[in-house]
Order: sequence, then C-alpha cells, then structure tokens
Amino acid sequence: MTGSGNTLKITVRDLHKAFGNNAVLCGLDLDLPAGQSLAVIGGSGTGKSVLIKSIIGLLEPDSGSIRIDGEETVGIAPGEREQINRKFGMLFQGAALFDSLPVWENVAFGLTQSQGMGRRAARQAALEAMHMVGLDDDIADRAPAELSGGMQKRAGLARAIATRPDILFFDEPTTGLDPIMGSVIDNLIVKSVRELGATALTITHDMASARRIADNVAMIYQGRIVWHGPVSEIDHSGNDMVDQFLNGRSSGPIQLQVAV
Repeated sequence: MTGSGNTLKITVRDLHKAFGNNAVLCGLDLDLPAGQSLAVIGGSGTGKSVLIKSIIGLLEPDSGSIRIDGEETVGIAPGEREQINRKFGMLFQGAALFDSLPVWENVAFGLTQSQGMGRRAARQAALEAMHMVGLDDDIADRAPAELSGGMQKRAGLARAIATRPDILFFDEPTTGLDPIMGSVIDNLIVKSVRELGATALTITHDMASARRIADNVAMIYQGRIVWHGPVSEIDHSGNDMVDQFLNGRSSGPIQLQVAV
C-alpha cells in the first residue's frame, strides 16, 4: 500500500471530547493521506474508539475540526452527514452482524439500505464481496450464528467492502481471534484495501496486527497523538511511551489507569 501524493483524505485538528469530567480527547491532531493505511495504537481507555466514532459521526466532538476530502464534518446537517458516510466502510470489533438476517443480507446491508439497490443485484454484489474475503456461496443463506468467529469476521469485512468505499475503518479487527486467524484477517484487510485502492484507518492494541496492515502508525495517549511515523521506524522511534507500549512494560511514562 502506497500513498498518493500529499492529498489528505482525513484531517483532524484540535479535537476535544469529554464525558462529564472525563476528558477523553484533548486537542488531538491527525493526518491521513489518501491511499495510505494508518494504525492508531494505544492502551484501553486512551481515546481510540472515541476518535473513530467521532470521525464517522457516531459521536459529536465538543470542539475541533474533522475534514473528509477537505470538507468539514463537525456540526454538519444529517443529510450532508449521510453523503459523507457513503464514502465509508467499517469492520466493527465484534463483526456486529444482524442475527435476524442471513449472511448475504448482512453483507448487502449498505447496498440495500443506503444505496437502494434491488435485492437481486445486491445479492450478486454481496457474493462478490464474500469471494474477495474467501467466503463461498454456500454460506450466503446461513444465519450468522452458524458461522465460526473467524467466518463472522470475514462476513463483517465483506460488508465493509461491499459498497466499494473510499475509506475503510477497522475497529480492533483481531480481537477475539487466535493468532493464526488474526493473521488471516489482517492479510484479507491488506488485500481488500489494495484492491479497492482505499484509504484505511485501524484502531488496535495488537502490535503484530498493526505491523501487518499499516503503512504508518500513530500512538494515542491521554487524548493526544504522542508519536506518528512509518511502521518500519516504530522499533526505533526514540519515544519512551512507544517503547514501553511495544515491550509491554508496566513501569514507564504511561501510567496505568486502574478502575476502582
């Protein structure tokens, strides 16, 4: 995966979000060039999920700017938000498949609900997306509960790419998977992003996964990006926080937040 010049697909500036007295994002800045794959790493509770939810419009930031293809999205009207969101595809942490729908209708959900595609065409498009992630036609009419965790994750990935989005979001894509299946899913993510020519943003605490799927890595701590650079340089970042995170050390500049 390579970047395409310096054109920025996503630009985040001075982003703030708090829940009551809990400040989660504290002036976060982030750039994601078109065609690149970025992994945002960090521990639990550091703001990774709040960042991605803010970008896709599930949360409204308290202040700051989020531009998609140069267009400001903070505070825009619902109709404009819907247009922006058509550029997105997302693989949720638990695959988040609808139990009441067969696999193919899950995969085709964005096509039928957001784009108004007819069922016959949507089924064909869903099967094509399923083929891209290694799922055969014979599971199209199965219920999600009949699939293994790895197959459910593949179905979630197929749904994310079925609309052929410009930007793909991956929320902890390897959570709940064994190391081998995690590697399989990561390789499918890389393949899908490359075939679509998409820009990708992944949030993860799994460094093995980040190394496989990302061109660049940004580390978030206490609501800010504390390091951002090529994945090839992360082992020699010169940043004490990154070094502590990579090596899993309990002592260092990152202070564990233990719930009481």
